[in-house]
Amino acid sequence: MSDRPLTKSAHPESQKEPSAREESSSKKPVPAPRWSDASRWPTYAALAIAVIAAALAGLAYFHPAHNGASVAQQGGDAKANACSAYANTRKAVIINTHLESPNPDAQFAVAANARLALIGGGGYLRDRLAANTAAPADIAAAANSFATTIEQLGVNYLTNATNDVQNPLRQTLNNEINQLDTLCK
Repeated sequence: MSDRPLTKSAHPESQKEPSAREESSSKKPVPAPRWSDASRWPTYAALAIAVIAAALAGLAYFHPAHNGASVAQQGGDAKANACSAYANTRKAVIINTHLESPNPDAQFAVAANARLALIGGGGYLRDRLAANTAAPADIAAAANSFATTIEQLGVNYLTNATNDVQNPLRQTLNNEINQLDTLCK
């Protein structure tokens, strides 16, 4: 056994009384890091943008830019509008499905553009036809069929469909193009 009292520590350094300087420095509040003030502004900016976007969305919802007069005005140009939407869609599909790249890394991008032209072109054409209610029924029906066919081709490309599946759709598409070209003369 030892002669030391049990209440004292075995390490004499740990028994030092804290100096006045150590006590005063330990009582000071820890300052916040400077970066915390700088990192708050993106949060506030994002919040402000979100509030502005919500306000604009509300205004757009309750105050639509289109009124009934614009639909009636389309009556005279209905055929031209429908045929123009078809021609733009056809052009986008032809351009993007016939691109080629010698660079193997870019071939995936070319294929993605072709699929986007097919699927997006079908949606674009349908949207234009829905807005153009005065379009002649035969042109609207043929254009809707064209939109369905190109969207189906695009989805089939995404699923790596075989030529046995795609070839009948390609033939249908050629027939629809011929029909719309005749109707839109």
